[in-house]
Amino acid sequence: MFTSQLSIRKLKAIANKLTIILSAIALSFTIWSGAAIVTANSARAATMSDSPSFIAVSGIKDRAEGTLDKGIGTLERNTGDLRDDLSQEAKGALRQAKGDAKQNLGTAKSKLDNAEDTLEDKSESFIDSVKDFFD
Repeated sequence: MFTSQLSIRKLKAIANKLTIILSAIALSFTIWSGAAIVTANSARAATMSDSPSFIAVSGIKDRAEGTLDKGIGTLERNTGDLRDDLSQEAKGALRQAKGDAKQNLGTAKSKLDNAEDTLEDKSESFIDSVKDFFD
């Protein structure tokens, strides 16, 4: 009986370590994918216009920071779950929510920037059509 309890403890310790390792890998992937999105969006913004607006850059930054916060929150939450530490789980959940909100803010800023670009294009088109009418 003592041997089976020892085996169960070893299995639990291995499972805890494996969960932490997998969470760290997931966090690394999340951070990497966020960086890839920022790089792709920055490259796209640079080709679309010579100087991207403050809103576009701010939106990309917020989305990347949100992704990072969300990943760190997931890691904190999983670590707290493994250790049966409710305060650690709560901190992780709060950080996840903060990251999600920051991602949403970044998305809203990007949509606002796209709307600004669309409005600018339409107004230039309207001005050109008025000029063509009078020429």
